[in-house]
Amino acid sequence: MKKKYSIGIGLNLFDARAILLGSDKKVILEIEKPRKNISANETIKVLLELFEEIISKAKNYKKEEIEGVGLALGGIVNTKKGKVYWPQKQYSSYAYISLPLKEYLEKKFNFPVTIENDANSCVLAEYILNFSEYKDVIYMFSGVGCGIIVDGKLYRGKDGGAGELFLNSTKRMESELGDFSFFRQWPVDLGIVKKAKEVISLGKDTSLIKRITPTGELHLKDIFEEAKRKDKVAREVLKEAAFSLGVKISFLLNLLNPEVVIIGGGLEEAGEFFLDECIDTTKEFSFSEMRKGCRIVFSQLGKSATSLGAALAII
Repeated sequence: MKKKYSIGIGLNLFDARAILLGSDKKVILEIEKPRKNISANETIKVLLELFEEIISKAKNYKKEEIEGVGLALGGIVNTKKGKVYWPQKQYSSYAYISLPLKEYLEKKFNFPVTIENDANSCVLAEYILNFSEYKDVIYMFSGVGCGIIVDGKLYRGKDGGAGELFLNSTKRMESELGDFSFFRQWPVDLGIVKKAKEVISLGKDTSLIKRITPTGELHLKDIFEEAKRKDKVAREVLKEAAFSLGVKISFLLNLLNPEVVIIGGGLEEAGEFFLDECIDTTKEFSFSEMRKGCRIVFSQLGKSATSLGAALAII
């Protein structure tokens, strides 16, 4: 029997990576690139660089042995058409630009390409490699979107875009029943960096001040590290973010009644304090019968989840 391989390219909050995966689910080759300025142009640039580099690095493997290339990235992904839709802010609402990435990449590199949403790829990888004994699993990719396994199968919805956890933002976000602005699109870091800077500007005593760069930047990883050192401001900011994420998880617990909820997309680096706060929030907001027996855990694959899921989708 001939050996078969697949290529997986995944883009994360902090980095991007490409792998060559064997049919035995073992990583043979790997390339990693840091990400600093996440934008549409940067995403395409990194994607093309990784595609070219992993193919070059895999030149000792026969092309006919590589079954295809899986690509996992953010956005609303139509898996059938091979298009990704990225939201672009226009005044108070969003418009979506459509990119036919599958067609473009297949013509450019002459490989069959499958495009998948990043959260879908992550839940697929975690399910296959770590949670296969369960049937209903949710992967929280930050607080922006989620990947869903229902009855042992990846749930993509009608066109492949299922799992987005926000509403289009409009001028009117409330009714007599309440304020719905909580469901507007969130930043990928749950607004942690912005909130930390606001608290620092109030003059509170915190070691985060030493983490600010000469150009005024503060990185999410630095906040995570200071929270683990029990910095009060860092923990205050993370507690608020964990509360918001916990409310969303509670909604999904009540809606889908999963067996496992995995928190990832970069947030798995936040530490046990953050996870405990999320779990405590779900105890407050979800029905006990829906939550009973459900495991809420950090991603075990971390930043490898997207590229692994993309490659596993091929094999």
